[in-house]
Amino acid sequence: GPSEPAVMRLIPDETWAVITIWQESRGEGQAGRVAVAEVIRNRMRRKYSSDGSAAGTVLFPYQFSGWNTNDPNRVPAAKLDDADPTVRACVAAWQQALGGSETAKGAVLYFNPRIVGRPSWADPDKRVATVGAHEFFID
Repeated sequence: GPSEPAVMRLIPDETWAVITIWQESRGEGQAGRVAVAEVIRNRMRRKYSSDGSAAGTVLFPYQFSGWNTNDPNRVPAAKLDDADPTVRACVAAWQQALGGSETAKGAVLYFNPRIVGRPSWADPDKRVATVGAHEFFID
């Protein structure tokens, strides 16, 4: 409202979530994009490797590989065009996650076994969903 201080947000917080969804799941079907969006949302809500904001969640060190300094998608991700249909699908996935979808069944962790093998933290008893190429885990 009018009583709020004027704060310029050059990059709205949700943009960080959408870019990360694009980095991590642009090649997935929409359910896969929604599941990744939910992990970001779940981490924000629980402050799991997160300060509660989207930027502070996705940029937390070594959590979302698209932001790692050596990731080839890092610079292209910063140049996304919001008219691109895949980017629009990532926006829709974020909106669906914020609306309460539960495709990832409460997960806060995921990985693609075809890319990273099986990380040490991936306890099979804590796997709650497989959506597209990703396996999703609770902690």
